[in-house]
Amino acid sequence: MKTRGTWLVAAILLLAATIAGLNLAYHWSRTKEAIVYFGPDDVVLIRSAKQVQLVRQIDGSEERRDISHVADLDDLQKALVEDASYRFPGVDSSCEPDWPIALEFHHAGKTCTIAIDLDCGQIKSTGREKGLDAAPIQTGLREFIDYAVSRSTPIMVTNGSE
Repeated sequence: MKTRGTWLVAAILLLAATIAGLNLAYHWSRTKEAIVYFGPDDVVLIRSAKQVQLVRQIDGSEERRDISHVADLDDLQKALVEDASYRFPGVDSSCEPDWPIALEFHHAGKTCTIAIDLDCGQIKSTGREKGLDAAPIQTGLREFIDYAVSRSTPIMVTNGSE
């Protein structure tokens, strides 16, 4: 009897290890190109950021909003690091992005900034010359940003002299 229980425990552990390995392989295959573009450190930061700010350029001035509490932010964070959110390679376009929107992901003293041009359907990581073709999530990204703006207030920035 004792031997049968030992084999059962061993089989359960083997099954758990196999499932964990398959899960890891599945998620790696879904994020391979995004990891290459953003880099593994920024992918982890985008997914685990505790504070996220939306930065918009409006009439020559900058507006910041803390959107860390906005519903569906977790879904956006997942989408930004999944290959299905982009077209690889991107489609050539005559649209010249001007990057009027940015998302800043902050966690443990580190920051990752992603610039967004909703009209061109592109996103770009800071420090990269070329953006990614985000046409598959362009509509959803626009809807999320509109929703986030409606559910947050601008952060008042002071220059210290007041």
